[in-house]
Amino acid sequence: MLGSHLAGLRGGLETALLLGLLAVWLVRDGRGDRSRALWRGAVAGAGAVLALGAVLEFGPRELTPTAWRVLGGVPSVAAAVCVALAVLRPSGVRPGFAAATAFLVVAREGLATAVFVWATVSAARDGAGSAGPLGMVLLGLAVAALLGWAVHAGVRRLSPRRSAAWAGGALLVVAAGVLAQGVREWEDVVAPGGGWAGRAFDLGGAVSPERWPGALLEGAFGVRPDPSVLQVAVWVLFLVPAFVLAPAPVGFGRSLPVGVEEQKRTDARAGGGAGPGAGPQAARRGGGGGGADPGGERVRDGARRAGGGTDGHDG
Repeated sequence: MLGSHLAGLRGGLETALLLGLLAVWLVRDGRGDRSRALWRGAVAGAGAVLALGAVLEFGPRELTPTAWRVLGGVPSVAAAVCVALAVLRPSGVRPGFAAATAFLVVAREGLATAVFVWATVSAARDGAGSAGPLGMVLLGLAVAALLGWAVHAGVRRLSPRRSAAWAGGALLVVAAGVLAQGVREWEDVVAPGGGWAGRAFDLGGAVSPERWPGALLEGAFGVRPDPSVLQVAVWVLFLVPAFVLAPAPVGFGRSLPVGVEEQKRTDARAGGGAGPGAGPQAARRGGGGGGADPGGERVRDGARRAGGGTDGHDG
């Protein structure tokens, strides 16, 4: 029973976290169309994997282990790339891209989970087992959904800048694990069991995926207790440049790039109070109380505050 519960938890947790964080990240500038597209893509992905899982479970043919690994690796790599692009260029994300990303996020882990769900349904229907395993799988999925919602709600309670920064950083960490999992699937096709360069380490005794801590670790971050050297290399080579190019959590990276619409509103406020025809220098002079560093952030903040309260007078 516990194994069925943990299987549902592992299968749903990473998906729930990615969807919850994407919902914060993509709509932070008020783009509700992205949010609707995101959830439409997630629903479409769930329907697709349930349908395909039923075909594989009740149909006349089964996928070979090699086909399973290849099929698992493709959406994993594609989902990681889409999430990274959404974080690196959020202003360029269109609703269709958001829907496709959600579809891949659900599809990458959802197919194996759907087949497992249908297998428990088939066993209960044929009398070969009880409905207990199915209930435990669904309970695991429900716990995963609840944890994803809790993370989403917790990040949204932060200030807009902090919530976007933490959501972006967490998305990159989870996407790195998804990418490493996809590489592991493909690697096992070429070099089953040991990987091309062997295992980097094995912590199976300490964080076994058959126990709660290991299941949470693998479900949330895609971290297995016995990663290969290639997996670790891919994880590092993906995550380090991504954190350089995109904002890290507040205090650990450069400031978060502002969305296009938000930047337009900020520029309008900064220039609106400097008077008609006034240039950038006049706008800077309007914020004399904002700070002493002529090129620093405090002066720009002072200019924005002055733009909203000088009633059109320069200085």
